[in-house]
Amino acid sequence: MANYVADGKIVCLSDTLSLLDGTLVDSSADSGTWTYVHGQTKMPAGLVRGLEGLQEGEHVRLALAPQDAFGELDRSAFHQLPKDHFPASALYVGHSSEVAGPEGSVIAFRIHEIHDDTVTINLNHPLAGEQVVFDVTVVHVQD
Repeated sequence: MANYVADGKIVCLSDTLSLLDGTLVDSSADSGTWTYVHGQTKMPAGLVRGLEGLQEGEHVRLALAPQDAFGELDRSAFHQLPKDHFPASALYVGHSSEVAGPEGSVIAFRIHEIHDDTVTINLNHPLAGEQVVFDVTVVHVQD
């Protein structure tokens, strides 16, 4: 009986993530295969749907719109904070870091703009608003 991707199964993937224009974002060739529990691990909804039912050894190429990948760009996720809240070494556009959030959560942010007295941070996922392409091979599926 073939093992196939379904809710609750442990899945190992080999994948490449790129932007629609071909710009490489991540590859298991560099970071190693990815193992997760299907349907229980937070991942893009379009990727979950696209993998459902695939068998070991099968490959799929999924071009995902932002809403099916990492979400649309949310303008309300941009916030201005006083510039003196940041160390000088972190004051550059693109700097990313994390801060403690409510109930032990971690909130990731990137510096979007730097003004005279304030810094605009972006709390969106780094790939929010982007069309992305996942090239995925199912390496192994386990109950």
